[in-house]
Amino acid sequence: MKSLLFTMVFLLSLDEQGGQGGPGLIIGVSNPAALLAFTQIPVGDNSSFSNASVQLSTSNVQITSVASDPNKGVVFMAMSDKIYMIFNYTISESNFCTSMTEVFTGKSSALGQIAVDYISNNLYWCDSLHQWIAMKPAYNSTNDIYKVLVHKDLRQPVGLALDPKEK
Repeated sequence: MKSLLFTMVFLLSLDEQGGQGGPGLIIGVSNPAALLAFTQIPVGDNSSFSNASVQLSTSNVQITSVASDPNKGVVFMAMSDKIYMIFNYTISESNFCTSMTEVFTGKSSALGQIAVDYISNNLYWCDSLHQWIAMKPAYNSTNDIYKVLVHKDLRQPVGLALDPKEK
């Protein structure tokens, strides 16, 4: 039985010339780990989802969070104790890039929600075992470059949301 990670990520798709297409919706699915991409969102009771999916792993890995950088067409995923990114991710049914790059390996398998500040290019995540919220440069895969931002008086953080704004 598939379990659905009900984290929705809006990502601008790229057309075949590399230009930005319309918005889409990405949902993480577990058992096996997969991403579902929706190009059209139903507008009424009589319409249905139009989707494409890509299986990421044949193992029993659970995707715990999905975030995106709509400016660069990159999707980030938290799975177990690791955070991965997929470059040039597009919403179109015919163009899935499934090459994943490891961005971070944590000290625990309790990584919760992740969030991307696509203006400052920073990646944030919760760790409910260590009871902290941390950040690192999103596009730097060096594992020891990160900073714990909040740890005092924080009890098992599981959710995180960002609202990036240009200054």
